[in-house]
Amino acid sequence: MYVSVSRLSVEPSRSDELVAAFQVRAGLVESHEGFIDLQVWRSDRDPAEVLMVSRWTDRDAFKAYMRSDDHKTSHARIPAELAEAITLERLEQMHTYDVVAQ
Repeated sequence: MYVSVSRLSVEPSRSDELVAAFQVRAGLVESHEGFIDLQVWRSDRDPAEVLMVSRWTDRDAFKAYMRSDDHKTSHARIPAELAEAITLERLEQMHTYDVVAQ
């Protein structure tokens, strides 16, 4: 299991707009080998803090998607004004773990 967490900061007045953009995303990532799922989390204490959490079978699958045209296309759909209001604070990666209980 490989987990990537993009810790985003967005102007609080644009937080709902960012969440809405994820809700109508292109969905191109779903067709990529190794993709498991994607969730968007928002802090209940600070609406400016948004996490994008994606799970993959392995790091190579994640890296392949990040280099893909689909990834570029997905990001190109974000309106420029919204993109300017978003800052990637940190990219966190949980390197390969095995799921041992659920």
